[in-house]
Amino acid sequence: MGTSFFPSRSRCCDECPTRRVSVGQEKLTEYYHRGVVAHLVGFDIPVVLDVEMVRPGESEIVAARRLLVRLLVRYRRFFDAVVGDALYFEAPLLGLCRKHGKHLLAVLKDNNPALLTDARALLQGEPDLVEREEERRTLYWDQEGFRTDSIEAPVRVLRSEQTQTRRQRIARRWVLKEQTSTWYWATSIPRHLVPRAQLCRIGHQRWQIENRIFNALAQHWGLDHCYYHEPTAILNFILILLVAYTLVATFHQRNIKPTVRRRLTLIAVARQIFVGVLALTSRDVAWLRPPARCAQAAARHRQAGQRPRSKPPPL
Repeated sequence: MGTSFFPSRSRCCDECPTRRVSVGQEKLTEYYHRGVVAHLVGFDIPVVLDVEMVRPGESEIVAARRLLVRLLVRYRRFFDAVVGDALYFEAPLLGLCRKHGKHLLAVLKDNNPALLTDARALLQGEPDLVEREEERRTLYWDQEGFRTDSIEAPVRVLRSEQTQTRRQRIARRWVLKEQTSTWYWATSIPRHLVPRAQLCRIGHQRWQIENRIFNALAQHWGLDHCYYHEPTAILNFILILLVAYTLVATFHQRNIKPTVRRRLTLIAVARQIFVGVLALTSRDVAWLRPPARCAQAAARHRQAGQRPRSKPPPL
């Protein structure tokens, strides 16, 4: 999934794309960085596998292909299919997945007009499956064998129509209103491998990265702050932050007992770890030294006729 990092209207570097934003009656230039993030879906722990930054002048899908090649080398056994937005359902990416024995699942939108027109025409009539869950009803249409000029091999297309009753407060009264949403999905996963309802749920899970990772990191972990505006530094900061977040989330889900976890949130665990690290006064932890102690240590080295150490002493 593609996302933007560290938008700014004043700070920029050579690899910053630009966009025009409206502020009141004025149009301003905004600088930002953009990256493609790969994460695992279907797990209770948010696991990010890798990040690839979009280079100046290239599209998101080009960076996504580059990221997928690296994932197939490093994490080949970690996943069986690639899930993405409508932009990702294109011939080169689908061919790359098939070459390495992987499948592709993506939303079908107007960027594939011929395939979407055929799907709207053929996926009509009686649904193949009807699911009812309390105040929600979902209809599924599923058909294989779709072909387009750009994609040679046949693909499977699904249509899901979800109707849900929601209660809204209107004019000081609670009113029940029905909301219907329709989705089209295109995939290389055959029908005998994954049922239609499960396939649609997998497709919707791609938005977990927005809620469980990006929003959480921006609110509580400092992802909205650029400490040093330089391309390599930005990428390293993002990767280190994602590793730390995954480790703490794993500790929270796998090492803390359920009774304690119900009253101890993930950010509370992170704060406890931070307090514990700051309490390490019995050991000489170099990166926890305040600047005054560092200056005093350098002065002692100079008085003894020794060169100050370029690296902190081993722990």
